[in-house]
Amino acid sequence: MIMLFSVLFTDGFAQWPQWRGPLRDGVSKEINLLKKWPAEGPGIVWSTDGLGEGFSSTAIQNNMVYTTGKKDSVEILTALDLNGKVLWQRDFGRASKDKDWPQSRCTPTVYKNKVYAFTSAGDIACIDSKSGNIDWKMAAFEKFGGNSLQGGIAESPLLIDDKLIITPCGDRTTMVALNRLTGKTIWTSESIHDTAGFTSPILFPVNNKKTIFTSTEKYDLIIDYSNGRIIWKDKTISGYIPVINNNLIYYTGAYKKGGTLCSWNKELNKRSVVWTDTVSANVIGGAVLYKDKIFVSGNTRGIFCIDFKTGRILSQYDRISYCNLMVADDMLYCYEDKSGKVSLFKIDGNKIEPVSSFKVNLGTGPRIAHMAISDGVLYVRHGSVLMAYDLKQRT
Repeated sequence: MIMLFSVLFTDGFAQWPQWRGPLRDGVSKEINLLKKWPAEGPGIVWSTDGLGEGFSSTAIQNNMVYTTGKKDSVEILTALDLNGKVLWQRDFGRASKDKDWPQSRCTPTVYKNKVYAFTSAGDIACIDSKSGNIDWKMAAFEKFGGNSLQGGIAESPLLIDDKLIITPCGDRTTMVALNRLTGKTIWTSESIHDTAGFTSPILFPVNNKKTIFTSTEKYDLIIDYSNGRIIWKDKTISGYIPVINNNLIYYTGAYKKGGTLCSWNKELNKRSVVWTDTVSANVIGGAVLYKDKIFVSGNTRGIFCIDFKTGRILSQYDRISYCNLMVADDMLYCYEDKSGKVSLFKIDGNKIEPVSSFKVNLGTGPRIAHMAISDGVLYVRHGSVLMAYDLKQRT
């Protein structure tokens, strides 16, 4: 059995405190969930409109739900209770002016009674999770001379201990650590003179050392958490959503032929290719590692099951297209962009078997917000609407 690294940065109240869950891996520890849904889908608990346009996901902690959205020229952070009631909304910075992708895309991170959120224009804020009062905010990309890809920032901030980690890139620095309570700079890494990519930084603890992995437009990087020193860099393999396990990282083959599994030596100064596959993955769905198998959503059609040890494609389910994935209670969930279907699959050995599905009919725009799950409730975002579905088994 391949063991996932332990949680080093979430507190005891965390349920789904950040993008893709506690470990940023798309895997939930929830149990006692429905193994089959009614024909119309699981019961909808509530739906709430007016959250602003966006495809950011949700963070859930301490009986509150948080997400970001774009309204006019600014982005707002919305806090809801578990009944879908809006408790407060706060303008926390400027929205991107990109005409093709103007929506918000940062999923807020909740950590020790504070919410941290990035706008697509590169503004960041620390907001009290209960009151909605802004403790501090800054135009981070302006301050650090950041450069971003077309469309704006898609990074969700990383919180470890007292540090807030962001990746402005540019000619002044690459990654920055801020004091999470004051916004003051703790360290800045050297500049690699590149542009921020669409990857969110992730903890990469190897040999009991805290390091951070991320990808910029042109490079993959490992950075020392304590001082910001760039330990290693090389040309980026994928630049989207990495899957981390011990000293191994799986890169999806987004828009390319084949994903790649790589390993690092103890000194973290050498990357070696373990294997490559032939799966061209979509950029928004990422991959999920679960029980020695990687599940990947294809760029056009299909969900692939890949052996984590060998890279061999074990099976493919091809009657589904362009989705994001999540695993909970030994079941695979997917949310399709074009059709708006949320589907449930049973993980059966080396393959997945379709069990149930329903269509999301509320909201407009791209359906590319990653799903979230907390306390038996599935959260699905579409445009300005957030929906909550009851997944709890009833005895």
